[in-house]
Amino acid sequence: MAAGAWLRRLVVSIGIGGAAYAIMLGIMVLSIVYDRELEPVVTFAFDTGRGIIGAIDSLVSGSHWGQVAANHLRERVNMTHVVLSIPAIIIAAIVIGIPFNYLLGGTRTALQRIAIALVSVPATVGLAVGLFTFNALVPEAYAVLLRFADLVWHASLNALSSSGDWLPGARKLTNAARQGFSGHHYVIMALCSMAASFLVNALFAFVSRPAPAGIAQPRCDSSAPGHG
Repeated sequence: MAAGAWLRRLVVSIGIGGAAYAIMLGIMVLSIVYDRELEPVVTFAFDTGRGIIGAIDSLVSGSHWGQVAANHLRERVNMTHVVLSIPAIIIAAIVIGIPFNYLLGGTRTALQRIAIALVSVPATVGLAVGLFTFNALVPEAYAVLLRFADLVWHASLNALSSSGDWLPGARKLTNAARQGFSGHHYVIMALCSMAASFLVNALFAFVSRPAPAGIAQPRCDSSAPGHG
């Protein structure tokens, strides 16, 4: 029973991450096809990302390693992509996470499933920002993650290329990628959504688990000797 519950949580998390990444690819295609119409959205994402970096910079002010991490975030992370991925994570957490938790035998109430989905979104953002900010402390592990993200990104581009003209904008996206455009931060955000969803689901299960059976609650029996 316990193994089945953990498997369900894993399947839900993978479904959320996969759906989030598919939506992110759609956002990338739309931003290329409708580049002029969506320019205000991209500008807003850029400004928001810059604001996040500024806030982190002020938080770690005075710390050597904090400044190293903040500079790494500023110089190597495309925060515009990070911000643009958030709507995809929200949609996937709600549209995929809630039904999957129900269909795969989740025993929680509808309100709890909604709460899990809503908490998963800020948890994903927090996990991703922490990873992007402090990965300078674990460069080898982060390098492995980047290589995996690049593999997924290029596999996605190959799939889009094979679609031909069936998907508008797919060729433009692959051409942009050949000119240096990289979407590996979208892949990492999708992976963070998987991890955050799994952790939040497990946390809710731990907090809401029932008390062990067989533990009798103390009670006062007026019929017992000494009571009268």
